[in-house]
Amino acid sequence: MANGLKARVLLLVFATSLGGCDSTSLPSAPSAVPVPVAIVAPQPPAASWPAGPFTPDVTLSGIVFEVTPAGPLPIQGAVIYCELCREETHSWARSDANGFYSFTGVWALGGSPTSVHISKDGFLDPVGLPRPTPPNPSGPGWREVRIDGDTRFDVELIRR
Repeated sequence: MANGLKARVLLLVFATSLGGCDSTSLPSAPSAVPVPVAIVAPQPPAASWPAGPFTPDVTLSGIVFEVTPAGPLPIQGAVIYCELCREETHSWARSDANGFYSFTGVWALGGSPTSVHISKDGFLDPVGLPRPTPPNPSGPGWREVRIDGDTRFDVELIRR
């Protein structure tokens, strides 16, 4: 009988220790850990330019001048705009006292012409300039140049 009493006491102790357990629930798999989802903003469509890589060591430069009876004379203060002539695009230069301008670092366009606009108060384009190829802008002051490595592009303007 003593063994029967010990067995009941052990059973009672065991049952009491399980009192906090819910015997009706079944074991389950570990909960899934939520994985953060990266939200990617939609990208704007790629521009039609540049078709080639940015080349920081390529230079577009030249002289802005007018032809006079005494020969060519430099034009100081002409404003030269080039869309693809610096990494940040939308680039401007101003000709110095020698008519010289320069852009260092241009987009290599694989033979496509680059748009350049040249203007100076009191001056116009000479007659008979070639019309820029579409989609390049055209009209007064617009020219285009092919940049294949360092390129010199001299520009003539005429006095009004």
